Amino acid sequence: MSSLLQDSNRQRFDRIAADWDDSPRRRAMAGDVARTIADAVPLQSDWQALEYGCGTGLVGAQLAPRLGHLLACDLSPGMLSVLDEKARAAGVGNLDTRVLDLTREAPPAQRFDLIFSSMTMHHIPDVPALLRVFHGMLAADGWVALADLDAEDGSFHTPDVPGVAHHGFARDEFTRWLAAAGFRDISARTAHTAEKTRDGKTVRYPIFLITARR
Repeated sequence: MSSLLQDSNRQRFDRIAADWDDSPRRRAMAGDVARTIADAVPLQSDWQALEYGCGTGLVGAQLAPRLGHLLACDLSPGMLSVLDEKARAAGVGNLDTRVLDLTREAPPAQRFDLIFSSMTMHHIPDVPALLRVFHGMLAADGWVALADLDAEDGSFHTPDVPGVAHHGFARDEFTRWLAAAGFRDISARTAHTAEKTRDGKTVRYPIFLITARR
């Protein structure tokens, strides 16, 4: 089931990669998430960081100038192709991309000072297992910063969107998962509130950022 879900995600994101950055709503969310990460985590200019589920780099490209190096990872080659072109055009020299699916593959041998993601966890069938992998990938005292939907009624995505494993998360449950994986200094805050029209009404969907340390 996990493999089929991830295949659906890769195919969908490859298909829509070229137009991904065209959404003002998506850009606004990424800007808020990036600013909230920068406020919550003491970013350092010599840090080695990994973004998991980077897409076209809407979040990571904003944080890369404050880091030593960013490895931007996604399971969609199409998304990474867009990011590679953007990085070349902007002259970003401290960012590399890699196709990586940690639900199927061994993690890189490198250790990271920061692992972050935005709107990726709800596509992951076994989130506690991935959090354990993240913990093992971090250097001593390293940080995770994970942004995703608060628990919602399933209306955030339209019914035809494949690859959705969770309709958001309860913050207290996510906090317990992090603690069980070995993390400490766990803190949650609201990074952004997305608005969508559903049945003629405006529905608000809070996006949390949870940070923790190894």
